[in-house]
Amino acid sequence: MRKTLAVSSVLIGLTIGLAAPAQAAGYDGICTGSDALTGTTIVVDFQELDGNGGTAAPTITRCSPNANPGTDRTGVKALQDAGIPVAGTTRWGLGFVCRLNVRPSSTENIPVTGNPTYKEACFNTPPAAAYWGYWHADGAGSTWTYSSYGALNRNVIPGGFEGWSFSLNKSASTNPVPGVTPTNPAVNANNPTIGLSINDLDRKITLGQTTSLTWTSTNATSVSASSVSPASGGGSWTGALATPGGTQNVTPTATGVYTYIISATGNGVTVYTSATLTVQ
Repeated sequence: MRKTLAVSSVLIGLTIGLAAPAQAAGYDGICTGSDALTGTTIVVDFQELDGNGGTAAPTITRCSPNANPGTDRTGVKALQDAGIPVAGTTRWGLGFVCRLNVRPSSTENIPVTGNPTYKEACFNTPPAAAYWGYWHADGAGSTWTYSSYGALNRNVIPGGFEGWSFSLNKSASTNPVPGVTPTNPAVNANNPTIGLSINDLDRKITLGQTTSLTWTSTNATSVSASSVSPASGGGSWTGALATPGGTQNVTPTATGVYTYIISATGNGVTVYTSATLTVQ
């Protein structure tokens, strides 16, 4: 099933033909160790593409570490950090996932109902009967959720899972979930969560204006404004904050793009998130 994003007129499974960066530090399996609660596990299930045309495509499960814990990453960035090659369509730019790990290839027949020799050129949007479905999970349970946002328009969940599952001749109710249970043993339902938002819809203000940052948390015994990057010009953002949530004004003193990082601690675990503001 594919859905249209009202906020940006892009489509589910958003990305473009960009190879994963060479410096990607992904590794096989779910995220463990220091990456367990900061990285995101990527699952790519080729479904009927496995063995299609005689080419094996076993399910990929890889950790996508976050080199800068506390900063947000999109679904596209997480794929790239995991070291999984991504290709999109010519028409949409960073618009629609067309190939993952070079599948489907441009030469293989995809047996779409009514067109058994269909080949994916990745020029336009792939057909509704043969495309990469996009799923996610928070790591605390065992259930996948079909994403209502594209991979460029949602941030991955630290400690969670990103799933890509090829859907061939399926309907909205039969789209296959990735064939890996999205459970992260390090994620505890009692662990803290933290969210941060900037109270300007486009996250942009003019120099001299004041905006506000609003945070919410669960299971947190303390919340802290960790830092702002760059360290100068973004206004005051440091020190203890109210739990479980609140709002604080910031008045930047220079133009630029500023990332505000917030942390929450509870149950012996500290988690981070961030929000970005552009000052013009």
